Amino acid sequence: MIKLKYLAHSSFLISCGNTNLIFDPWLKGPAYYKQWYLWPLPAVEPEEIKADAILISHGHEDHLHSATLKQMNKNAEVFFPYQWREGVKPFLNHLGFIKVTEAISFNFYQVNDVKISYIGFSLESIVIIEYKNEVLVNINDALNSNHENAVDFILDEIKKRWPNITYLLSGWSGASYFPNQIRYPGKDDVEIGKLREQYFANNFCRFVNFLQPQYGIPFASGFVLLTEENKWINHVKFPRFKVYDYYKEHFKNTSATQFIVPYPGDIISEGKMEVFSALHNIDENDQYHLAYKHYAKEMEEANAVRYIDEGKIPELVSQINYWANFNKRIYHPRVIKDVFFSVKLSDCKKETYINVSYKNGNLFAEAFDKPLEDRRVLITTAAEKLLYGFTKQWGGDILTIGYGFTAEIYNQLSLEKNLDIVCVRLITRYPIARQDLLKYPLRALKFYSYNPKLTSLWVKQKITLKPYVNKYPYNERDHWMLYNKCALCAVCKMPEINLALY
Repeated sequence: MIKLKYLAHSSFLISCGNTNLIFDPWLKGPAYYKQWYLWPLPAVEPEEIKADAILISHGHEDHLHSATLKQMNKNAEVFFPYQWREGVKPFLNHLGFIKVTEAISFNFYQVNDVKISYIGFSLESIVIIEYKNEVLVNINDALNSNHENAVDFILDEIKKRWPNITYLLSGWSGASYFPNQIRYPGKDDVEIGKLREQYFANNFCRFVNFLQPQYGIPFASGFVLLTEENKWINHVKFPRFKVYDYYKEHFKNTSATQFIVPYPGDIISEGKMEVFSALHNIDENDQYHLAYKHYAKEMEEANAVRYIDEGKIPELVSQINYWANFNKRIYHPRVIKDVFFSVKLSDCKKETYINVSYKNGNLFAEAFDKPLEDRRVLITTAAEKLLYGFTKQWGGDILTIGYGFTAEIYNQLSLEKNLDIVCVRLITRYPIARQDLLKYPLRALKFYSYNPKLTSLWVKQKITLKPYVNKYPYNERDHWMLYNKCALCAVCKMPEINLALY
């Protein structure tokens, strides 16, 4: 039988007889430039785990955490979804892992007497484990906010191939800047934050209702934010212990699934949970006050004012000029023509802005003591974070996933055009998909041939609809800023509830 031990965040230790597998180990140290800290605390230290295989769902730092992996057993085989980009396998080899498998979607892989499958979409993936007559499906955060057509396709494939699921694991809370870091006139940040968390919880229930597993196991994103301006985000998460009541009240045909809600250290076997965590007896909101006590030193450091050397500002302007013009190829020229925005630097002694504007086909950045008067967006972040992010291939995660900025939008047209996405993307460093497809054409062809339907959806999103930023086809982000609670629940296909009770 399959035995699960919840470790922390998205990480479970899965025991199948004498074979031990671990999902997405983040068990040691912070992530995203010391902006995320583990909470609830992990049940074990990385070096204590004797895993035969490490199953990594995708490359975000809270799932592919190098500080944790460095301390783990290097004899373990590491699985990672096959992607059109190269680089993951050499990186894992560099960490000391010799046996690395890039898993092709819908193929089967064997670790002793355990069968492993991956379903990849873009850079995300779902992992399936089969052992004897039991099936475990780990959605992690692959479907929480993905496009409905991709979600429906993947759920159909799972149902068709694995009709009798024993355990369904899924994250069910937010882990990205939207919508919490977007400011807009009239927006109630806390209410919208709670509605967004309900949206993720509702999606989890939808997955459960469609797949009808024996046991549904929700795990919230296990991290805490420590800066004063972001601590409120910790307290809007949908309480995991409300999931069963929510599911029974708002979904049909709910008798097939039992819910199990673990904390780190709890063990699940044969559908029963052995409780080891004391957190079961503490209100979820109050748990964060324990986190603040535990991370008192880190919280003091996170909130300390550290001014950047003003001599670095010209370097930052130069970097933004380079990357903004490098990144503009992602968007259609008529999108770039709308780009007039300012970046307020929060770590300068004097009021300092980097103003970015479009002129004659190029973007120009310059430092000034005032923002652009006709700016569409005002981004507030630290110069230190921007400079560090430019040194890393995926450095943009520091701002976007790490909650490293806020963006103020002033009018509905800019909101509807999703100019916050454009402006933030222009000043962050990420690989460009189309460039990598050309750089690795054979891998791209293999990736497509392995999974043509899902790849076609992704290609259509990234290339065909280039002029329409992030509007493919159900992701109208402006709804989260403009609609009232009732209308937002209707358009997001979720029930209206009394948020005060959650």
